[in-house]
Amino acid sequence: MSRTKRVTPALGLILASSLVLSGSGSTAQEIKITDPTSVLVIVNRDSNDLTFMDLESREFIGTVFLGNNVNPHMAMFSPDGRYVVTGGTRANKAYVIDVPTLTIVKEIPVDLAPEHMSLSPDSRYYYQGNPDGDSISVIDMVSFTEIRRISGLAEPLNISFVPDGSKAYVANYGAHWVGVIDVTRHELLKKIHVGDMPAVHRLDPDRYLGEIKGVSSASLSNDGRYLYAADGDLGIVAVIDTREDRVVKTIPVGPDPWRAFMSHDGRYAVTVNNGDETVSVIDTGKNDVVATFEGGPDMVGANFADGKVFVISSTSGFVYVYDLGSLRPAGRIKIGTNIQIETATTDVAETHLYLGNSTDHTIEIIDARTHAVETVANSGLFPWGTHIMDSKDNYCH
Repeated sequence: MSRTKRVTPALGLILASSLVLSGSGSTAQEIKITDPTSVLVIVNRDSNDLTFMDLESREFIGTVFLGNNVNPHMAMFSPDGRYVVTGGTRANKAYVIDVPTLTIVKEIPVDLAPEHMSLSPDSRYYYQGNPDGDSISVIDMVSFTEIRRISGLAEPLNISFVPDGSKAYVANYGAHWVGVIDVTRHELLKKIHVGDMPAVHRLDPDRYLGEIKGVSSASLSNDGRYLYAADGDLGIVAVIDTREDRVVKTIPVGPDPWRAFMSHDGRYAVTVNNGDETVSVIDTGKNDVVATFEGGPDMVGANFADGKVFVISSTSGFVYVYDLGSLRPAGRIKIGTNIQIETATTDVAETHLYLGNSTDHTIEIIDARTHAVETVANSGLFPWGTHIMDSKDNYCH
């Protein structure tokens, strides 16, 4: 796999002055990564670490141990490539890692069970979602401190910044609304309700309130104009106009859609519907479902490459493939038997998928064209997710 190497301006400054003072003596920190686009980050839940793998050689560059009982959930590069951030679900901390040296810059106490996160387009702010605390911790990436805690949310999961960084949208899995945050003031401005709660919740809220499956992600269109928010209980995808912050259409899909995954060309939004094990394809030009496919159990993700969508069925050990040109099934890829697979990242060239196999503690590399699978062993204990800088398929459960 050929790649064009690049060094970001931020990293160029680091490399120009790579001598780092440690304690009372002067020691040179070893530079392990010069090009952040050339590596895969692997989030290992049970070994409490992040492993960095070279995409070309498939060799491990280094591992950053976060601490005992941290259980990292997701990792993300800052847009400038200088840092990787992750939230420790059991530690109630956020971690900032220096990419060139693979060292922890700061551990930052946050709210309960930090999981999904996002960074502002200018790399200044790190929004760490804390679903058990119903909050978002706003971390300043200059001072590495939590400068504000945004409350009033309901099990916030994925966070999406608009391209100019002025607003962020928060998906609330414990409710049926998307939160709008003013990034200048870090305040919750508005709640965009995607639909009414099911009747069973209204009749007996004490019994059913904890069973809400709301909005896990609000996915932006390529131009940032629209959000596609799938609601698990309602079985719909709400289309939200980001200029007016209101729902302009609701699209029925299958029951219990996990989220809407956006194709790289912006033409389709794909939902994985775990209620009936189907996959819905929405044409974003028409905002209608144009195809429904049979899927598998416990679908956790969808990746796009080679004109196809690859849908991960976690507990079956299969990846289901559908051709987006013909809108027809294109086979399925067997990863293994009696295993659990997690989520995947597509490389920037859109030729390979990097899938976490938590049972075997391996990374499964899928060739998008041939569907051949290459296994990289010993990536860490329980690889839960992967991340590649600039990939359009960076997500987590």
